[in-house]
Amino acid sequence: MSEAERLIVYAEKRVKRRNSVDTVQVCRFYPNVYLGKPELAAACPWSELVLLAERLGGLVRPKKRSLRVGEGTYKRLAVYAAVRETLRSEAKVRELEEVVRGLDEYELFFWFTRFLAAFERGRVALRRPARAFKVLHGLD
Repeated sequence: MSEAERLIVYAEKRVKRRNSVDTVQVCRFYPNVYLGKPELAAACPWSELVLLAERLGGLVRPKKRSLRVGEGTYKRLAVYAAVRETLRSEAKVRELEEVVRGLDEYELFFWFTRFLAAFERGRVALRRPARAFKVLHGLD
């Protein structure tokens, strides 16, 4: 029996800053391959997500703007993207990747469900559980 495929799609969004307009890559996580409402959306560099998916060894089928992965890889990528949105330091990003790869199934499920529950309240609500994750794992 094969593992269920999950879909990750990326899009670029224009964001107004103080004196300029920037383009941000937003990754949207869908529970199945038939698009509907995303479970989670986070600003995360697409190239980092694809590289992490390949390193995790999940069922990876990258296309131009989408990625199909297995359920375990999907959860790890969702946790990574939600926390990555709050990180600026490249050193901390590498540490985050190692932490996410080392999460056991129970801890992974806990953080995944926390981020999903927070996203239901809006993208800004992701900051609180992301901060808790960073403090717990020393990524501050």
